[in-house]
Amino acid sequence: MSDKTYSDKVFKKIIQKHIDKCDFVKVNLENDSSILGFIVKASDDFIMIEETNDFSLAGIKIIPYERISGIRHGLSDKVSKKIYLEEGLIKLNHKVINNTSLKNFEGIFKSIKTQGFHCIIESKKKDQELFSIGEIVEVNNKSVVIKNYSPIGKIDKKARKINFKHIELINFNDNYSVIFRKYIFE
Repeated sequence: MSDKTYSDKVFKKIIQKHIDKCDFVKVNLENDSSILGFIVKASDDFIMIEETNDFSLAGIKIIPYERISGIRHGLSDKVSKKIYLEEGLIKLNHKVINNTSLKNFEGIFKSIKTQGFHCIIESKKKDQELFSIGEIVEVNNKSVVIKNYSPIGKIDKKARKINFKHIELINFNDNYSVIFRKYIFE
């Protein structure tokens, strides 16, 4: 288990080692949730992980570095990686990974928009958890505007503006947003 008891410099070296070895890991978040998968890219402020679910790749999550409380790469994770390898299931989309900026929030959203993806944003404002899904319509240096749609596929009349300081997690190129967007309506 790697956790933030290490200095940031050592912790980031551990993250880079997991990227270089394409290790299967469990990324623990500060809110006691976690994400299983392969860390595919990192910057000073974010990590990008190809999330997994039941031995399939389930989309990309981008997590602000300060939300991470630790990373596990134990025996069960090594066994999972072996299964993924032997089953030929590690098929990372390097084009998407390489074309997604991790410089800052503005760069992230502009690069996701340029690639034509809708995204899911989990954010928190005044102890209220918010879930937004939709097309990125505007990005500036402080916020992103999403053309949000409901669980029944109806596009909200008013676009949703999300300040970067409230964002906890970004998800894109996942089955839910890729498939569900085909069925949205106004």
